[in-house]
Amino acid sequence: MTINHSYLIESLAPLVFRSGKPFGSQASAQDVIFPLPSAAAGLVRALGIGQKQLDFTEVRVTDVQNEAYQKVLAVPVKGPFLVRYNQYKQFDILVTKPANALYFENKETSETELVRLAPQAFDEHVGSDLPMGLLPVQMQTQLKGKPKSGVAYWTLQHLLAWQQGKTLRFADVQAEGLAQLPIDIRTHVAIDSHTQANIASKLFQTASLDLDHRRKDEGGWSDERYGFLIQSELSLNTDLATFGGERRLSRFQEIDLQNVQQVSQALVDEINQAKALSLNFLSPAIFSQGYLPEWINAESLEGTLPQTSIRVKLKSVAIDRWLPVSGWDSLLWKPKAMRKAVGAGSVYWFELLDEMDLSSLQILSTYSFSDHEQDQRDGFGVAIISAWSHQA
Repeated sequence: MTINHSYLIESLAPLVFRSGKPFGSQASAQDVIFPLPSAAAGLVRALGIGQKQLDFTEVRVTDVQNEAYQKVLAVPVKGPFLVRYNQYKQFDILVTKPANALYFENKETSETELVRLAPQAFDEHVGSDLPMGLLPVQMQTQLKGKPKSGVAYWTLQHLLAWQQGKTLRFADVQAEGLAQLPIDIRTHVAIDSHTQANIASKLFQTASLDLDHRRKDEGGWSDERYGFLIQSELSLNTDLATFGGERRLSRFQEIDLQNVQQVSQALVDEINQAKALSLNFLSPAIFSQGYLPEWINAESLEGTLPQTSIRVKLKSVAIDRWLPVSGWDSLLWKPKAMRKAVGAGSVYWFELLDEMDLSSLQILSTYSFSDHEQDQRDGFGVAIISAWSHQA
């Protein structure tokens, strides 16, 4: 199936995406998360049902194997991806900072630099508890200093350049990136209709993502604001949608935007010349073996890239802490089981055992690398493919 329609979610109010922590009376920035791919997939499928693009008339489904239910779940969706745009609908896609980049303060110059992390064997007589054959990830520039904080989201252009091996200035990444999504905390209270006073124990707060225009320090308002990009095969009409909790409204409209990554014969040649490639995940990925895809053998670390005949060997990974994935199934009307995912920004390096070809690369560029087919349809495991020329 071809995912050839791109849609913008333009929030009309701060959007609520809960982290899954136990609900309390007070909210904080830790109570809101970036929306999961399954949330975007659910939105598109719900709009498809509402706009009669999908044939589904059931009110509730009790059997997961229900034929109509399975047809709804079969619709593939990618996203949501964070976008920054202006009134002229000029878009910048923003992605999670890659795990192979480190903000590091140079003690000698007192300046923050962008340091590349890459697979590199330890020195002699140095060991680790990594699986046999898996290389550690180390700094490629030795500096005296300490890690520093920086933007959490990069522009897609900076990410592509970084994974192509180009050098980036920290100041440029910092200026064009985003430190964090603005958080809006609202206090809610229940009012007694007779006394017009608040009802005891009915005071609570919610945290949400405020994607609207921001006030400038020097006065006035910014021309740019943030939204979410979703891609699907469904051709949907402009509509109002409830994305996230508390049924807060967003405008859902189609936009003219190409796929996240465009592949070419030049990239094929680079991968074959390097005899290695890397995957940089733009969305969380769910694997049956924890951090390890099921198409990679846990002992030999070798396997075949999905939907191709190209054999590879996993050399190294750069990942942060696992990400909890859950949610609510609005058709089965029950919570989904919690699973552990590899977070967006994770990087996997592979040695190429067979030669890459353009048709295989085109397949991989549109593939979602999660193990389960439903997770793939939901958009878990979208990745950027690059040549890896920094082998140890």
